[in-house]
Amino acid sequence: MTDIPSSNFSEDFEDFFESSLCGFVIADAHGKITRINSRAAKWLNSTPEQLSGKRFSELLAVGGRIYFETHLWPLLRIQGHFDEVSVELTDTGNGRIPVYINGYERKDENNKPLFFRFTLFQATDRRLYEENLQMAKKLAEKNLDTEQQQAVIREQFIAVLGHDLRNPLGGIMSAAQLLTRSELSERDRKLMNIVHSSSRRMYEMINNIMDLARGRLGGGITVTPTTVDLEQLLNEVSSELKVSVPDRIIESDFKISTTIECDPGRISQLVSNLLANAITHGSSDTPVLINAETAEKFWEISVTNQGRKINEEAIGNLFNPFHREGTDSNQNGLGLGLYISSEIAKAHSGVLSVRSDDDFTCFTMRVEL
Repeated sequence: MTDIPSSNFSEDFEDFFESSLCGFVIADAHGKITRINSRAAKWLNSTPEQLSGKRFSELLAVGGRIYFETHLWPLLRIQGHFDEVSVELTDTGNGRIPVYINGYERKDENNKPLFFRFTLFQATDRRLYEENLQMAKKLAEKNLDTEQQQAVIREQFIAVLGHDLRNPLGGIMSAAQLLTRSELSERDRKLMNIVHSSSRRMYEMINNIMDLARGRLGGGITVTPTTVDLEQLLNEVSSELKVSVPDRIIESDFKISTTIECDPGRISQLVSNLLANAITHGSSDTPVLINAETAEKFWEISVTNQGRKINEEAIGNLFNPFHREGTDSNQNGLGLGLYISSEIAKAHSGVLSVRSDDDFTCFTMRVEL
């Protein structure tokens, strides 16, 4: 290996020391400047000769000077260095220049200080960047807070609107039900059946919207558990669906040996949603199957239909509010059924999941005990 001539090394060091974009300061064992490069001297609107002999702290603004003498100088003597401390150079008529300083102490073999080295990095652009970053953060937080407040207002509006709509709609449903018992022509009876079924569908939509609003406002889906004969409850729900869609076959397979603790109204709502979903999206010439099982450590309900496979991307969004599988014009509703069903399952400390392939699609609510 070829030795580098000392003269070349000295020239390289001098060039580095004077041409660097950083400020370099060398101080003696007492902290007085013995050498400072032109870059640092220029920041101070001075020359290296004029600054020689001053204490390093005299280069700093009053606050930085006090901090250096009371904190940084003792720290430098104790641990031998400090890193990236933010201070300002003294104002020499051009304004205070923000800098970051590093300090290093060099000792002899007897652990006595020989000299100190300080490196100064101008921080004007970095300070501006940090200030802009802080402003952007505050603006984003303000926008987020505004959006959250607006979201709460929207959800409150939905909840109030849903509550106020239920009363007049309840009157329409009651009147339609009474009129269907009257002596009507075949044409009028069909029209009243349409009014009754349409108003009932609207009533279900309003209930779903109110459930959504409660969930978004922090209340969540409320449940009141009680001891329930699950088989009886499921038979009642499927019987109601059979009346409304008499042309579809709903089969059941139960392995129910004990009663369970659940909210019967909410479980009926969940199962009704799943059955309606299976009837809407399943093959019209195959039956919908409802299964249920109770055991010592769990109970579960599943609804299965044959038909088109649900793709993976759709499955990822299936339980999100306002998601509707497919875009057929005959698909009614707001896309809240599966979301609310999932929330009902969570309220029972359970999980609603789905499996779908080319042969069948199965939604399962499972509660571990």
